[in-house]
Amino acid sequence: MPIQPINHGSTVGYQVRVGPRSASVTRFFAVRKYGGARKALAQAKLAETELRKIAEPTSPRNGARVIAASNNTSGLVGIRPRYVMFSEHPYLYIVASWSQNGRACSTSFSAERHGLVGAIKLAMERRSKATGVPCDLTPRQALNRMKHLLSAR
Repeated sequence: MPIQPINHGSTVGYQVRVGPRSASVTRFFAVRKYGGARKALAQAKLAETELRKIAEPTSPRNGARVIAASNNTSGLVGIRPRYVMFSEHPYLYIVASWSQNGRACSTSFSAERHGLVGAIKLAMERRSKATGVPCDLTPRQALNRMKHLLSAR
């Protein structure tokens, strides 16, 4: 939502943010300055329409992500390891994630139940089935890319 209420100590008002994250245009409307919460919100709504005209448009994301983001440490798009603690014992799961109609979806496979390579294979198959984008690696190659994450625990 481009208009967010801000209530932090003596700072009370509405923050308007429009545009993509790297080039967003932002303005703050203080309740005290504009004579009340309703008036500040009304000014923020007016400013939002004006800022949308001058802000850089956001690019719509179509389809599944196929290129790894810069902060991706597993080397695989949409597949990552996750440790879950049960009674002071860490269990390793391989998580496959994707988006469907703008909603985030994920499923995980136990490395203890399926074996490490088996869990990676199941996660890769599930993500490929959900997104329609085949994975270009074998489960063994994926395991080699993830080894630095798995030995950390």
